[in-house]
Amino acid sequence: MHRILISAAAAGLAVAAPAAAQDQTLYVYGGVALEYSIEPNGPGSDNVADFETYVEVEKNGFYAGIWGQASSDDTTNEVDVYIGYRRTLDSGFSYDVGYTRYFYPNDGGNCCGELTASFGIPAGDMLAFSTDLAWDPEDEVGSAYVGVEVYPMDKLTLSANAGVYQTVGLPDESEWDIGATWNFTDEVALDLRWYEGSDYDGYAALYLSFDTTLLGG
Repeated sequence: MHRILISAAAAGLAVAAPAAAQDQTLYVYGGVALEYSIEPNGPGSDNVADFETYVEVEKNGFYAGIWGQASSDDTTNEVDVYIGYRRTLDSGFSYDVGYTRYFYPNDGGNCCGELTASFGIPAGDMLAFSTDLAWDPEDEVGSAYVGVEVYPMDKLTLSANAGVYQTVGLPDESEWDIGATWNFTDEVALDLRWYEGSDYDGYAALYLSFDTTLLGG
């Protein structure tokens, strides 16, 4: 699975945690998601359905969690274990630094790990920008993405992301996505998105997610 999709899914679940959770309360978050991708491995390839779930613990901005994916393409089954620290300032500027370890049970097991850093800044009430960076110190490869979100309605978010990533022994690649998210409630959202990259054909994906606070809210 290409990097931006993994990143988007994991990040999308993680940001469900309230940014204001900077006190001494212990918070536990959890969620599930279903994703359906149309011919993600090129024209004529099989459609792919993924089930994702996670549990995360946070206290005073420090967090740790586990995220898992079971796919109809079982070579992409995945388990991620992560830790980090995040904070949102009164100005609205947010940052998140951490480390994630990736496991692929049906494709080599313990794969690799990345140091990550994400930054977000609002530009008024209807616009926000983001930057996401990752670096694998073992293989000495990384990635960098920029994103923009527009909020034309209370329940609607329009967003796009673009970036570059490195793979060991291969040329650098680029990719981008654009889509829309409808928030039915604070916990349920539906995202429709188009993905395209320099090393794969474009395809569409539908993502339905449920995220909630299990403890502390």
